Amino acid sequence: MYGSRSERTPLFFEGDGHAAMSAQLQKAVSEASSLPEQRILGTDPVALLEYFVEKYVVIIPTIDRDAIVAEHHERTITVYDRFDQRELQVPGEAYDFEIPFTGEPLIFKLRPSTFDTGPPYAQVAGSVLRFSISGRTLVAEEVKRELDSLLADVERYLGWHRVLWQNLEGSIRRDVGQAIQNRRDLLMRQKGSVAQLAGLGIKLREKPGDARTYVPPAVKQKLVPQLPPMRAASPPDPALDRSQYETILGLLRGAGRSIEQSSSRTRQLDEEALRDMFLVPLNAHFGTAAGEAFNFTGKTDVTVKHEGGNLFVAEFKIWGGEKLFLETIDQLLGYLTWRDTKTAVVMFNRNVGFSEVVAKMRAAVKSHARFVSGPTRLDETSDQYTFKLLQDSDRMVTLSVLAFDLGPAS
Repeated sequence: MYGSRSERTPLFFEGDGHAAMSAQLQKAVSEASSLPEQRILGTDPVALLEYFVEKYVVIIPTIDRDAIVAEHHERTITVYDRFDQRELQVPGEAYDFEIPFTGEPLIFKLRPSTFDTGPPYAQVAGSVLRFSISGRTLVAEEVKRELDSLLADVERYLGWHRVLWQNLEGSIRRDVGQAIQNRRDLLMRQKGSVAQLAGLGIKLREKPGDARTYVPPAVKQKLVPQLPPMRAASPPDPALDRSQYETILGLLRGAGRSIEQSSSRTRQLDEEALRDMFLVPLNAHFGTAAGEAFNFTGKTDVTVKHEGGNLFVAEFKIWGGEKLFLETIDQLLGYLTWRDTKTAVVMFNRNVGFSEVVAKMRAAVKSHARFVSGPTRLDETSDQYTFKLLQDSDRMVTLSVLAFDLGPAS
């Protein structure tokens, strides 16, 4: 004669899931495309893309069945008299369930691309679903059966949503990654023009918001020589701090990757012009209050000096075979006088078969008479080694080899 009537809310009913997913992707691309110059060039592009993936990927909810809890109450319930066709308030009982889940709560409001005419009913409250079973008299087996039916319906709809949203992360990586790279390419082309004008003696006034670096600095840094640990019978010699050395390498690698992906016209520049493009981010990052910290003293080398010594030296060369490569290492080692001095060789490849060229570099390094150990891999085409100083075998030098592919000369 009497039956229970639900006051629950339909799930997966209010909005279109496919439209929401498309809007999510477009929002991510729009934000990436509108990032200011300082953020685009001041953050490693891989880390920046991971930020957007983490921010915009939607986690489809997962029900935690083991954490479901229920409370039993006596309750006045609404029943429907089928004979008199009216609602009545009568004494009864109820089980109020809380069903925890992890993931995006909004998914419970969206209709997946596949759906049926009987969506489950429950209320979303934070990270739980609330669901009540009530009646004049409740039997445990029937309560369990109704709960299982609800969970099955919810899981079915969540499964449809997983199919719908499964390609979102890949789309974000593709579209947002392309948006970041496009903006970096544009800005790097502009920086290249600035470097070329500077080489012609034309100084441009820095505008507000100009990028100061190619990696994410917490604060603007200065090149400050650090004293190494004291040892007996040897005066303390200033050395470049390890973290600053790694920052320099990060700037060089970031600039090199951007040049690799720039226009063919930029990639065809000569050694000196290519070197000048690296000076822009280096000096921008470490400051110019006392003049440019990074200077070129020879045709293709870049140095940081301190009291007559070289704290850091980088040599920029276009690959011309193992013999020229080993001569470049000799040249670098000849520049250095301080313990723990840090150095780098930046090699540009214009030959076909970049992988083969990198392999030749790695083999040639180990054949050098002053080679001690390595490599420590920095990335797919960059490594770090330990060498003995030419004039003192007790002095160890950290030498990084960074290789970039510019494509065959046209």
